[in-house]
Amino acid sequence: MNSILSLLAIPFLLLAYSVPAQSPAIRKSCREHPQLVGKCFRVRGRLAVYNGAPALRLWRSGTRRVLGISEQKFSVAGYRNVPQEIESRINQDVSLFGEFLVCPFTREQPHEMQLVCIESGKNLSVRQAK
Repeated sequence: MNSILSLLAIPFLLLAYSVPAQSPAIRKSCREHPQLVGKCFRVRGRLAVYNGAPALRLWRSGTRRVLGISEQKFSVAGYRNVPQEIESRINQDVSLFGEFLVCPFTREQPHEMQLVCIESGKNLSVRQAK
C-alpha cells in the first residue's frame, strides 16, 4: 500500500519543484519603480496596442499627446510596468478606455513621447479596436 502511495506522490512532487516560487519582489508596483523621474499623475484616455516601440500606448483624451508604456527600456526585475488586471484585458483587437494612474520614466518634452508605467486603472471599458 505504501509503495502505491509513493508512486502516486511522485508526479505531485515533480510539479511542485517545477513551478518557480514567486518572490515578494515580483509584486512591486509601478509607483515603487526605482527609475521614476517624477510624481505619478492621472490620465483619462485610450490604451491600445500599436505597431512600433513601445507597442502599448496611452492617448490622452482631448489632446494630441500619446504616452508610451515602457516595458523594455525601463524593465527592472521585480517590478511591474503594467498591472496584471490591465495586461490581461488588452490586446491588438481591443482598446481600454478609462482613467489611468501613470508614473513617468522620462520628463515631458514637446514633440516627444513621454515614457511611463501604469500604476492602476479605473472605470475601464473594453472596445473593439478600429
